[in-house]
Amino acid sequence: MVIPIVRMSGLSSDPALPLAMKPAIHSGSEDPHTHDFFELVYVRRGGGIHRIHGRPYPIIAGDVYLMQPGEPHVYTVDHGVVHIYNLLFQPTLFQPGDWQQLSVLPGLAPFLAVNGSVRHKLTLRPPHDHAVEALCERIASELTRRETGYALLARALTLELLLTLNRLAVAYHGGDGPEPGPVGTTVAYLHAHLAEPIAMEDLALETGLSANYLGECFKAELGQTVTEYLNRLRVDRARDLLDRTEDSVTDIALSTGFDSISYFGKIFRRLTGHTPREYRMLAAPDRN
Repeated sequence: MVIPIVRMSGLSSDPALPLAMKPAIHSGSEDPHTHDFFELVYVRRGGGIHRIHGRPYPIIAGDVYLMQPGEPHVYTVDHGVVHIYNLLFQPTLFQPGDWQQLSVLPGLAPFLAVNGSVRHKLTLRPPHDHAVEALCERIASELTRRETGYALLARALTLELLLTLNRLAVAYHGGDGPEPGPVGTTVAYLHAHLAEPIAMEDLALETGLSANYLGECFKAELGQTVTEYLNRLRVDRARDLLDRTEDSVTDIALSTGFDSISYFGKIFRRLTGHTPREYRMLAAPDRN
């Protein structure tokens, strides 16, 4: 299969400015593609699977992805649609010295590494996700309106965005995805069935491994148990619903697979530092 290459030359409205911001909406399953630029994706809302080099990453609002040139990726949306900001840029956007400094910053280096293991995903918490979204909106506005000095300001805002993400990545190491294989299959199954009761026997049947061995492989590769990962995934989905719906906390708990409101509250607070109601006030202050 030949993977199509998307080129910056067809996306930037200014040949002297290798930068573009493309709000996009994804639904269903699409064909993989690659590109000749760095692509920074901020997820505004929605859920699904984002596969990069075959590795599955569960999508949730507040996620940030950074892909290098030549990395194939594809979205599979299992419910509704996914709204994203696509920030596309090439290193020549910056002064050589600035790009060199960005590449070695502790929070960005794992994303920009030329050799070795490359990170792709950073999960943000409020209010940081809103700050990042606001920067994306400002960049999009500058590139659209093209008022005097827009190129300088868009470049400066992009630099501010990357430096902001560097600090957030240092403060919080967001979850990465598994390699293709039984653990990747397990992750995809958990994502697709998170609202249902899930037993290790179900996952063993999906992967062809024994329940005990699969559990060992999962823990070895992701550093957490299947239950820990599933709880994180369910809380991520609950975060999205708290942010964009008026559903009650009880309804959200049940619709994301928790069979006890007290257990939901306990796990949610452990993973986010807030109760579900506190989180809703932070995530959607205009609705409170």
